Amino acid sequence: MIIAMAAMFLLAGTFTTNAQTKAKQQTTAQTHSTPPLQGERGGGLFSPEQVDQRAMFPGGQEGMMSYMMQNMKYPKEAEKDKARGTVVVHFVVEADGCISDAHVPDSLKVHPALDAAAVAFVKAMPKWKPAQLKGKAVRQRASHAISYRFK
Repeated sequence: MIIAMAAMFLLAGTFTTNAQTKAKQQTTAQTHSTPPLQGERGGGLFSPEQVDQRAMFPGGQEGMMSYMMQNMKYPKEAEKDKARGTVVVHFVVEADGCISDAHVPDSLKVHPALDAAAVAFVKAMPKWKPAQLKGKAVRQRASHAISYRFK
């Protein structure tokens, strides 16, 4: 049986852990003085470490897992090729919560069908709760890893 296993590693960090909180406290002075990156929609593009509150999928981790279980599909072409692996999709959560610029960097590509399915999955996500900086919604870079494997 083939399963599209949605392993949730929000590499860009949607959920704060103790280690992330400690790192954030250590870099607070740098965080707010670092100039934002520029993105395709204009305005500042911030890394997760630069914001006060990170972008979050609606419903948090539980909401993401539920969404993944309901919407993940193993591509037929990848199934035929017996392709498996973890696809890391990089994207931007816009200030309005929309997802943009979803892509798999060349160095992280796994299989054309898996890469395309993972990007399509991320692009189809509902609006996220946007990142916040000084009480204002801002654009944030994010990543999401999706594991495809046979069971």
